[in-house]
Amino acid sequence: MNRDEEHSSFVSTLTGCAQRELFLTFVITMLGLFIRNLMLPWIFLGTRYDINRKTYWLKYVGDVIFLCLPSLLAMTILSNHLIMLTTIMIVGSLVLLIFVLFEASENYLIANLKQAWTRIVEEQHRPTKFVTYFRSLTMVLVTVAILAVDFPIFPRKYAKTEKFGHSLMDVGVAAFIFQSALGSRMAKSPSSGRTLSNHSRPFYLSSTFLLFALGFVRAIVLEVIGYPQHVNEYGVHWNFFFTMAVVRVFYSILPRCYPLVLSVIFGICHQTMLKSTGLQKWILDENANQRENLLTANAEGLTSLLGYLTIFYASLAIGDFMAKTSIRVKSWIRRCFQLLIISFFLFLIQLATEKFVDPPCRRVVNITYIFSQLTLMTFATAVCLSIQMFNVVVWCASFPQFSRGDDPFSPVSPCLSDSINRHSLLFFLISNVLTGLINLSISAHSMTSPYYSFPILLGYLILCTGSVHFLEYRKVNFVRLHSE
Repeated sequence: MNRDEEHSSFVSTLTGCAQRELFLTFVITMLGLFIRNLMLPWIFLGTRYDINRKTYWLKYVGDVIFLCLPSLLAMTILSNHLIMLTTIMIVGSLVLLIFVLFEASENYLIANLKQAWTRIVEEQHRPTKFVTYFRSLTMVLVTVAILAVDFPIFPRKYAKTEKFGHSLMDVGVAAFIFQSALGSRMAKSPSSGRTLSNHSRPFYLSSTFLLFALGFVRAIVLEVIGYPQHVNEYGVHWNFFFTMAVVRVFYSILPRCYPLVLSVIFGICHQTMLKSTGLQKWILDENANQRENLLTANAEGLTSLLGYLTIFYASLAIGDFMAKTSIRVKSWIRRCFQLLIISFFLFLIQLATEKFVDPPCRRVVNITYIFSQLTLMTFATAVCLSIQMFNVVVWCASFPQFSRGDDPFSPVSPCLSDSINRHSLLFFLISNVLTGLINLSISAHSMTSPYYSFPILLGYLILCTGSVHFLEYRKVNFVRLHSE
């Protein structure tokens, strides 16, 4: 094998993992956020982060421990002990919850909770905070995975599948598509509290143009430096940035009303095209596609576009559903349970398509893959919304330490999730550049000892998160409060 073939063989898998392992990995990541929001107000006793620089960076250390470390452990040295890790984190969360409730029991707990139940979710409550949580946590997972996959410490079952199956590395693009659509709908909802600008930016500053530019730059740079590429992922020249850009182009020219109907139409057309024309069989057959021209060389990337467009419009429908939520706390709490029901319903459809059509296939984004990703993303959204509503409820109910500040998230600010959310594209670019530099510097797939690979991954994650958090740090107007 030459270097490209060796790398491609190492970062791919033929079988994938169990779907429950994907859910457990997401749950572990989100439990880290929940534990962080439970502990931080008590660790710092409501101390404002803008009082001094030491507090700001101490909270960053806490964020790395609670937001980043669980994901890294779940995808590396504890990947075979996910149930144990989940159980420990759930027990820890329950113990902290009992402590919080015990501290609040002296202050008319039941009456305060009833009052919080009917409170109005105003702009200061940040009703779309769950979108920030979802986007930042998926970014952390993707950032860890894109470098960790090159090390033996990363289980091969989590690497990209060659044909059929579930895999953690197969989640990335679908997660970005989902959060892009969800964020787009929630930003325009009346409950978001945002004022959208009417000023249009020059075309060269639009996100679509930037994505196309990044796609071309990535393709050219990788070709020039001879960086090993996994051709079966998107094709020879195609990449993630092209997929995101083309989906945005279609969204700009296609109707935006009735997204659920359009999603169903796109999904039926896509699956029919895959099966009736033999396109799926041709793409998955390594000997059939000789990649003789530009179209066949990028067959995976081009074929999967309609599938990702299906996911995008289904995500828009979920965003519309969320945007119609009433302004009261109880309505948002009901939405958590409704999203879980929707996720379960999508899971049942996925099981049916898996049995009667095909297992999930990331390379062609078949109908089973679409439903499996929508199931996972809807479930993750529900959990993130639940974490957000916890902070809103305890703030409205005047729980000790949690009710300080002008909004429900003051006691847990600043959060690394906000920094990642505000600089998500830069964060992703930094992680990609560092991944390339590390792989060019060392032979990652031959580094079998976790005593070397784990510190490298942790240092890489700290560098990525610290870069965007430093940008937010520069914006903070630190003040000194002196007691009289």
